[in-house]
Amino acid sequence: MPRKADAALEGKIVDAAYRLWSQEGEEALTMRAVARAAKTTTPTVYQRFRDKRDLKHFLEARARQKMFDALQTADRALEVCRNALQFIADHSNEYRLITMDWGTRYARRVPMRSFEYLMEVLAKELGGEPEEHEELALQLITLVHGSALLCPTGKGQEQVANVLQEACLRSCSVLIRDSASRKKTRSS
Repeated sequence: MPRKADAALEGKIVDAAYRLWSQEGEEALTMRAVARAAKTTTPTVYQRFRDKRDLKHFLEARARQKMFDALQTADRALEVCRNALQFIADHSNEYRLITMDWGTRYARRVPMRSFEYLMEVLAKELGGEPEEHEELALQLITLVHGSALLCPTGKGQEQVANVLQEACLRSCSVLIRDSASRKKTRSS
């Protein structure tokens, strides 16, 4: 009697790949390692995913959703920045996965839910339409991203990371306040 196909196998493979990436980064993500972690065979993984790049697309989508979920709890722009810094600190490998092609996606105008959410929050906070806040959102994103790259990781580095994160948030606050005051001046 032929074996029945496991309908949930693709999900198990993606889950295993995501765990590998999250815990160990890109170097750990080989099709063989994914197969072993998913308790299946390498040919089975290749039946569902052409190559590592194909599998990474699924991982990117999951990581983007995870970051979006983390940001959505904020209803103020500074909170969005704080949540982003916390997400990056807690999920550095997933963040690297998300940002590998961020600039290309931005240039091509590919929808980016987290960026669009920040623009929506800025519009609610400062008034106007979300698109009017694209420049400010971009400034905030680049500031958060740069600060995240500077933050050390590992035991005993928390104090330095906190200092850098707080400096970033103070800078974000200045940008937001400056934008709000310019908007008030224009409307007066």
